[in-house]
Amino acid sequence: MDITERQKSILMAIIKEFMEEADEVGSLSLVEKYHMGVSSATIRNEMVKLMRLGLLEKSHISSGRLPTDQALRLYVSNILENGRLNPLVTVEIRQGIFRDRFAKDTVVKSILSILAKETESLVFIILDDDIRFYGLSNILKYSEFRSIERMETVLNILEDDTFLRNLVEKYSSSGVSLLIGRESGINNMSECAIAFTKIPFWEKNQAYVGVLGSKRMDYSNVIPALNEVREALQASTAGWR
Repeated sequence: MDITERQKSILMAIIKEFMEEADEVGSLSLVEKYHMGVSSATIRNEMVKLMRLGLLEKSHISSGRLPTDQALRLYVSNILENGRLNPLVTVEIRQGIFRDRFAKDTVVKSILSILAKETESLVFIILDDDIRFYGLSNILKYSEFRSIERMETVLNILEDDTFLRNLVEKYSSSGVSLLIGRESGINNMSECAIAFTKIPFWEKNQAYVGVLGSKRMDYSNVIPALNEVREALQASTAGWR
């Protein structure tokens, strides 16, 4: 998508504010906080253009703007150009998987525990029809998950033997797949995101590990962490199958 550098700066600032506060962002707050060297009127004009491009939206109760799912995907592409996992986390993932590689149930627990801690989201692993998850309490810190209806939807997804598997199989790609907001097509999940990747797991032909959380999740940490788990499992299980 072709946007100007100024529009990109404004969009990234709005996304940054949204990721921190989950609230609409106004032009005046951008002027005061980011010192962009232009007036609030200029920023408002640029915000209108970004709305026409489908990158911003607004509710009827505020003059501020929110990033769309399309804008968040653009943001993910932008941060992943230079995104690298903390080396200490890389070591923890590799050591945990390698250390426990002879005990498959222990490996599963290790992956769930490490990813839940590092991503501060809910983590799941799918092994055939078995779905294991950990970190449900992590997502309760986000205001988006204080809705009883949304939490019921999350629990229904996790407890369904086939729904989550069908979803990840449908959208699986060669690397980490990402469904932001309405892209999942799930009712009550428009404020959520799901990131996942296919993993080698000994005799399992179709195994996946993923993260479910707010669409304000730290993608710069989540996606590299999932990549690292996949690569560590590939190294640990090489020649075993």
